[in-house]
Amino acid sequence: MAEKEELDLDAKQGSNKKMIIIIAVLGLLLVGASVALTIMLIGGDKGGEEEVVEEPTLAQPIYLPLDKMVINFTEKGPARFLQVEMQVMARDQLVLDAVTAHMPVIRNDLLVLLGGVKYDEVATLEGKDALRTQLLEHIQAILAEHAEIQEGLEAVYFTSFVMQ
Repeated sequence: MAEKEELDLDAKQGSNKKMIIIIAVLGLLLVGASVALTIMLIGGDKGGEEEVVEEPTLAQPIYLPLDKMVINFTEKGPARFLQVEMQVMARDQLVLDAVTAHMPVIRNDLLVLLGGVKYDEVATLEGKDALRTQLLEHIQAILAEHAEIQEGLEAVYFTSFVMQ
């Protein structure tokens, strides 16, 4: 009988180990299923239909300083002169080469444009931004007419803006 009890104890220990292993495997399966369901509900799995779209990288900006320009205000007011230093920005050296090649035309048109500016118009931040936009559009028009460059010049920046 002693032998029979030993066999029953070994059988009980073996069945307990099997039961623990079965419960552990079922627990891991449940955890795995819940993680997979969560990922699908959140949107992590798009069914392989997702396309990877690479955004084009922009070239580094290149700046070209323009000569200092000084104009007289035509109206009597708190300031009589406007001194402006500017730089233009593009990402293609060919565009800036065209600006340099047509600099006499650009300077002429910008001086004419700046000559018509009124103190009250450029005394505010909005006025300065509007002036920068006008200057950019004028330079772009000159490049389109003389160099057949339709786009590429992106911005005009004031590096000095003095009214006195």
